[in-house]
Amino acid sequence: MGRNRKVPKRLSVVATNTMRFGAIIVVFVVMVILNVLSSSSCTQLMKRRGELEREIAKLDDARMRESTRWEEMKTPEKVEIALLRHGLSMKLPRPEQTVRMMENGQPRPGQLSIAKAKMRNKVKTAESTQQSSPRRSRGIRR
Repeated sequence: MGRNRKVPKRLSVVATNTMRFGAIIVVFVVMVILNVLSSSSCTQLMKRRGELEREIAKLDDARMRESTRWEEMKTPEKVEIALLRHGLSMKLPRPEQTVRMMENGQPRPGQLSIAKAKMRNKVKTAESTQQSSPRRSRGIRR
């Protein structure tokens, strides 16, 4: 077995102080490296955020342009032109042609369109009864 050697006190104090100073330097270097890494990471994130904000602005402008185009296409004149382009001869409904319905499926009372429809039905019924009475039934003649 080896003998215990005595280490001089002066040498252990120098080694301890050197170790402390070395640890402080290592911690300082690590902090500097972490600071540089976080700074570059923040810079990259800021650049990415700027790119995304520019892209959002472009998309917002495109949405506004398309919304304006869509609103222009919905004007009565443009709708009629589009219908004619597709070979459809249609016109937009007039207020007396629209029927508003309640939730239970019944038409709402007091509408001009309902009153006009009832008047037309009465006139058609009266015309059909007048036309059918003077005619004779076409059966077998004897």
